[in-house]
Amino acid sequence: MKKIIFISLFSFFLQLLNADFKNEALLKAKSYQAVITRDIWGVPHIEGKRDADVAFGIAYAHAQDDIQNLVSNMSLYRAQMGLKDGFEGLVTDYLIKALEIRERVESRYQLDLSPEVRKVIEAYVHGLNYWAAINPNNEYNKHFPITKEDVVVGFALQNLFFSGVISSIEKLQTDKDVENKQIASNLKSSLLDWQDLVLGSNAFSANPNKTGDGSTRLIINSHQPLEGPLAWYEAHVKSEEGWNMMGGVFPGSPFIFVGFNENLGWGFTVNKPDLSDTFILKINPEDDTEYLLDDEWVPFRVKNLKLPVKIWGPFWWTFNREAKYSIHGPVLETDHGTYAIRFSGMEDIKQVEQWYKLNKAKTKEEWLASMNLRSIVSFNAVYADKKSNIIFLHNSSSPKRKENLDWSKPVDGTRSSLVWNELIPLENIPLIINPKSGWLISTNQDPFKVTSIESRLSPSDYSPTLGLQTRMTNRANRGLELFSETKFTSEKRFKEIKFDNSYSKNSRAYKYLKQIFDMDFKEEILIKGQKLLKDWDLKTDFNSRAASLGVCVISPEWLSEQGQRPAPPVENVFRDCIEQIYKVFGRIDPLWSERNFLVRGNKKISVQGGPDTLRAIYGREQKEGYLKAQGGDGLYIYVEWDKEGNLKSESVHQYGSATQDSSSRHYDDQMELYTSEKFKNTFFYTFSDKENTESRITIPLQEDS
Repeated sequence: MKKIIFISLFSFFLQLLNADFKNEALLKAKSYQAVITRDIWGVPHIEGKRDADVAFGIAYAHAQDDIQNLVSNMSLYRAQMGLKDGFEGLVTDYLIKALEIRERVESRYQLDLSPEVRKVIEAYVHGLNYWAAINPNNEYNKHFPITKEDVVVGFALQNLFFSGVISSIEKLQTDKDVENKQIASNLKSSLLDWQDLVLGSNAFSANPNKTGDGSTRLIINSHQPLEGPLAWYEAHVKSEEGWNMMGGVFPGSPFIFVGFNENLGWGFTVNKPDLSDTFILKINPEDDTEYLLDDEWVPFRVKNLKLPVKIWGPFWWTFNREAKYSIHGPVLETDHGTYAIRFSGMEDIKQVEQWYKLNKAKTKEEWLASMNLRSIVSFNAVYADKKSNIIFLHNSSSPKRKENLDWSKPVDGTRSSLVWNELIPLENIPLIINPKSGWLISTNQDPFKVTSIESRLSPSDYSPTLGLQTRMTNRANRGLELFSETKFTSEKRFKEIKFDNSYSKNSRAYKYLKQIFDMDFKEEILIKGQKLLKDWDLKTDFNSRAASLGVCVISPEWLSEQGQRPAPPVENVFRDCIEQIYKVFGRIDPLWSERNFLVRGNKKISVQGGPDTLRAIYGREQKEGYLKAQGGDGLYIYVEWDKEGNLKSESVHQYGSATQDSSSRHYDDQMELYTSEKFKNTFFYTFSDKENTESRITIPLQEDS
């Protein structure tokens, strides 16, 4: 009887809370008005008088299509992974709380963010909450209400991932140091298992020096997981306050991350500058609450962290864990020493401010000023505009470190002079504006090899403390080769380069594969496989009979390089691939069209391309033996301004705009375009109700206004 009364009371109070949430969400929604027009591909074009109205609208439209991914990271942002995943999530919560990310957002929100940005962020969360209020039976109610802090924390966590601090923690691991090993590995898994599919990106631009017809062109081609909370969603936002951007947005963001407006556009690609440092601390042998700094024993700042953890079913317990801080940053205690970690952006919450300014930029000068904020700690940028400007920026919020020290290893933590607090100025990191070559290509490579030889920067002009990458991808080799082949590059050729599916003979992949050519095999099937690879034209097109074996052999090398590990012995890989492919197909040379697929629900279509080709397709083998594309080319965009400055824009998404609703025709209606390597019109400028408009609504909906 008592149990029944308890359940009844709990249900009653839950209903009251839900009623309060709904009433508040509906009340706040009355402050906004947005028009959501969906084109014939279901892509939302959101318009409003104010930027805040548009932010309210994009939240609602994105929730309609993708609510599952919008809320999937909330436990991470709130440091509640322990309540979601039990002890496996506990270490993630510890790291996020130890880094004081949410506390910093809460304390600095009013101080660090402009009123304009705060209005946009708050309108965005009101749009999400409004969607939940008018859809009370949705299965994600437990995540609501979404708060402004949730959104800003999500942006701040980008810096945590891309600064390299996780790698720094991993470098301090030993087999015995289980706890810190868990911190690093569990944070990775808590970042939704997508990080191993963020394998690179492409972006390239050309101005009249290269196009030859007076036009300026841009390809935006970020490589992301094809599903989940870091898959692209296409949208267009337009306000009467000057915000007019179209492109790719991630769940949880009101801002376009890569895209274009009427005047300019940009793409981002992942880079890996050295943004994280480890300091070796010396502990007082008589008092382990103190460390040595400039010949004095200094006390750690100590904080108790409360970590709730799911024990079983609905039962949970709160554990207490101590966190220590030095002048350098958070402290890690291991069985081989005590260290402090410091990384770029660790105290910065202004990522949202920079994204907003990028979205509002109308000129090259405004765009560069936005990048100079330095709150987005990494990413290469490739830019183009209607005035024929093109730019490459190896963006990095690189610390201003002492010269003549090896910062790739732990440094002395007893000297305060090594604790950096400034960034290298923007002009002192690799930046190319309007090279004589007329073209730029960024594919996660050495920043000193992004254009023709005569237009390149010199590494000797930059500080070695930047820790800039020197790697070359196959995509970089192919791109450089293809752009250098002809004096001018037409629109047709520009797009052909984007879809190139070949491996370069200058690539690591080919050099790895080539080792097989001189091996002495006795088995007939291995000799046949060896000849197949020797004769391979290095393409991954539909009709290739060598691509299945070739891609199988080179893929482990690519993954090893991504993980900064030695590649496995190629002979072992070759033998395994022969056995694997023969077992599935009864032959070692099936057509690539029989092996490589884009799959969505019941639709399965062959696709060209492969790992680290410009037509980037990263497939995972399924139990049936075929490869299912799971990362690489997602939303890609072509932008062109002709010699009169007129804009042309086209795009394609790997699936369609309805990322969750399998009953919608937009769940998979772009797959044929994607696999046939075609584009669709973005309808950036005008709509024709008869020709390219599917629906139009005004929110808040009338009955809720």
